[in-house]
Amino acid sequence: MRSTPKLVLLLLLTLVCFRSYGQWLKNSGSSDDLYKQAKNELDQKPPHYQRAINLCHEAIEISPSNLDIHLLLGNALGQAGKVDSARIELNYVIQKNPKYKEAYIYLVNIEAVACNYLQALEYADMGLKYYPNDRDLLLRKLDIYRKEGDWIESSKLADYLFERYSTDSYIRSVYLDYKLTLARQYAHRGYLEISKRAYEQVLEQDPLNKEALQAVYTLDVRSGNYESSLSLTNRALQSNPGSYEFLMKKIGILMEMSRYEEASEVAEKLLKQYPSNPEVQKLVVYTHMEAGRYFLNTDPYMQFQAALDKEPGNIDALNYLINIAFSRGLLADALQWVNLALKHSPDNQELNRKKLGILTDLKRYDQASRLAKTIYKENPSEANKQNYLDITLQAARMYLTQNEYDSATIALNSILFYDHHNMVAFNELINTYILEKRFDDALHAIDEALTYYPGDEQLLFKKAATLEAYQHYAEASVITKELLSKYPESRQYLVSFVQQSLAASRQSMQYDDYYGTIAILQQVLDKQPENMDALNYMINIQDANKHFDSAIYYTDQALNYYPNDKDLLLKKSSVYTDAHDYVSATDISGGLYADYPYNIRYRDVYKDQLLLAGQQYIINNDQDSALLEFNRALEVAPTDTQALYSTINLYITRGEFDLAMPLIQRGRYYYPNMPYFLLKRANIYEMQKNWEDAWHSVDTLVKLTPYDTKNIAYAEFLYGHFLKNEVGVLYLHTKIFNIDSSNNDVYGVAAIQYSRKYDRGTITARVDYAGRPTGTGYMFEGETYFNINTKWYAYGIAGWSPDGSIFPTDHFGLSVFHSFNRGWDVELGGRSLDADSGKVYSGVASISREMKEFYVNLRGYYIDLVSKTEKDGVPVNPNQLGKSYYSAILTTRVFVDNRASYFSGIVGYGTAPDDFSLNYELSNILQYPTVSAGMGFSKQFHYKTTVGLFGTWYNMKLSPLNTYQNQYDISITVLHRF
Repeated sequence: MRSTPKLVLLLLLTLVCFRSYGQWLKNSGSSDDLYKQAKNELDQKPPHYQRAINLCHEAIEISPSNLDIHLLLGNALGQAGKVDSARIELNYVIQKNPKYKEAYIYLVNIEAVACNYLQALEYADMGLKYYPNDRDLLLRKLDIYRKEGDWIESSKLADYLFERYSTDSYIRSVYLDYKLTLARQYAHRGYLEISKRAYEQVLEQDPLNKEALQAVYTLDVRSGNYESSLSLTNRALQSNPGSYEFLMKKIGILMEMSRYEEASEVAEKLLKQYPSNPEVQKLVVYTHMEAGRYFLNTDPYMQFQAALDKEPGNIDALNYLINIAFSRGLLADALQWVNLALKHSPDNQELNRKKLGILTDLKRYDQASRLAKTIYKENPSEANKQNYLDITLQAARMYLTQNEYDSATIALNSILFYDHHNMVAFNELINTYILEKRFDDALHAIDEALTYYPGDEQLLFKKAATLEAYQHYAEASVITKELLSKYPESRQYLVSFVQQSLAASRQSMQYDDYYGTIAILQQVLDKQPENMDALNYMINIQDANKHFDSAIYYTDQALNYYPNDKDLLLKKSSVYTDAHDYVSATDISGGLYADYPYNIRYRDVYKDQLLLAGQQYIINNDQDSALLEFNRALEVAPTDTQALYSTINLYITRGEFDLAMPLIQRGRYYYPNMPYFLLKRANIYEMQKNWEDAWHSVDTLVKLTPYDTKNIAYAEFLYGHFLKNEVGVLYLHTKIFNIDSSNNDVYGVAAIQYSRKYDRGTITARVDYAGRPTGTGYMFEGETYFNINTKWYAYGIAGWSPDGSIFPTDHFGLSVFHSFNRGWDVELGGRSLDADSGKVYSGVASISREMKEFYVNLRGYYIDLVSKTEKDGVPVNPNQLGKSYYSAILTTRVFVDNRASYFSGIVGYGTAPDDFSLNYELSNILQYPTVSAGMGFSKQFHYKTTVGLFGTWYNMKLSPLNTYQNQYDISITVLHRF
């Protein structure tokens, strides 16, 4: 037929489709899914730590470089109490990505729980190098200081946190809680002034805090500072005027200060609110009695008051009463008398000035400011103007202490309206805007001040500070740089310029403006070449951009200034690691580890770099050097999982199973719940064909990970190979379409077989039974595979039948195979067949290769036909005697289901002696050019039962008639191991 090339092309396309389908069927786990499952296990109530750990290990095997999985594993180990293992994973994360903030947070938490406070602080500082002013890291550092009892450092940090995150409600609550704790500690130790300052800091932010109010009151009373306790009580009453508790406290304080009249007034007010309270009733009487006793000898005051009762408008009596009350500190009474006097003489300037003085002493600056303004407008003298400005400034400051920013702003603008050059008002106004985060208004106010004081050093510096607070770091650094150029000796300007420039560099890094950042950092280094922050940033940027030579240059520059800085040495080692110069990297980290053998961080860095060096050698196909590095890593950390993994995997790759096994046992001892070591032990036994021990290893693994379907399937696979016996049934159905379609032939062959595995291979016994148009017959066959060694194995077959017309009388076959690297196999062998129609001798050779899930084999036969001289008494054509023929078969397979099942396809030319459906008639049909093609599928269930279905089509050109004959074979195979 002329369609043979098209048919071959069609079959090849079909095989490609099978391969794609096999890929689709392949069940591969997703590391992302495992990661999500692990997180879900940790979120359970209670958390399932061990399940999460197992899932993380599985995900790492699939994606070993996924740092999110390593981080989650470290967190799970830490929560499960496996602190050492958690440290290993989390240090691995920050080694791979020093900017992984969550890793530092977890490490700080782990060390804090273990009371390793110095180590916890070190991890916190490491994280803060990359995330300066990070809220979470600073909070954890504060917590460590508190646990250590280091109140000095914790106070500094708490104040810094509150200043930087003053609008953060959580930071505010932490700050208040800390200050209360601090105040209690100092009060307990007898440091009353320090304790009081801490309580006052709480009241600045929470004026109604009961604990702080009570504590300050108690401290003031203990120290005799009644004025302070009265001021504090009045402040509390402003927010809660009807408070029984604070009114009672005020009465007590006034009584101690001998201000009985005021105490009586407060008692009367309290009585109005609680008229039926017997305690209040008694207190009112008591205060009046004490007042009477106190004022018993104050006849002038009483006399003037009596005179005033007789003549309410007597100005002289009022003046005397005002002066006496003022001199005695009875400011409230003095204000009452002066107000009464002003009702009778509203335009009396002297009375207004007295009232102004009283209001000022009472610190009622808001009222005093309004009165001072009225006085100034009525008499616009320079003294009155200055008095108004001073009092209004005091009012503005009072508003600020009460957080009344709008009122403070109005007051300060009023000052500037009357005095454009008032620098104090400008400064207060600018500070007010900054407190409100109104940076645009603050900058406008500074620019306005600069119109009156152009080039003012302090104003320019305040503008730079405002821009810095506004996070306009680059603009701020420009101003500070100009100031520094004018005042090069100023340490303050230098520090500000460096800090602002560094902040600008960090800001530009956020937008990936690396070159802009480098330019800013270079300005800092020009001014301060030893600045550690600038050097660190420069090193990190050059390293991140893979400019490793530049990174090393700046590292060396830093080491010139700080030659014994261990962090710099470690950073230099890290740069060499990123540059894949592991020899230089390990020289440095190895030296640090040698000097500080008990430092976990140095040990882990050194170990990780040794492992990376080993991996690089593997990439370069230098396994000996890789093994040397892995063993050095094991010397440093004999129980490190990554070192064990790498060394074990390399030993297995090299086939050095006896060296891998002790390491696997070590891993099993230290990590009994880790699946990896059981799996690798099973892999080794599998490679050694030790199916029983391999299955026992995976059976233990399945008990450890009962929900892992891959391990369950692997156990079934090994158990299937561990079984020694197999029985099978085979059936072949053949249909031949002859020239005369009315005379088509149908053949059938059935077989049963039994196979037995032994140490070196398998042996099979088979009985075949055939039914053909010419009759029936049977044949006995024996077949074996024999493993000579790891590279050589052999195949043999022998068969005998009493009737050569149905089956060959006898047939024999022998092949020897040799395995090469990368999945290549070659075969050499021979076949002989003695049928009723003639004898056939054939040589056979093949070459095959396995590539993951794909297998291809090309087998060729060289056939010598020795025909008998007659058949059933009829002479045979002598032209057939001594002729030679050949055939070739291309077989492909695509494996699926972990190689338990496969799709297959074949194309062939000629008739092969191994062809089961034709070899009984081989000598008659060798002369016919034959093309064949077929495909099939073999499915294995639980690695025990195999079912196969195959179909083959043959097309023969019948030479004498120049016609074609088609043959169709369908075969079914069922095999079962036990």
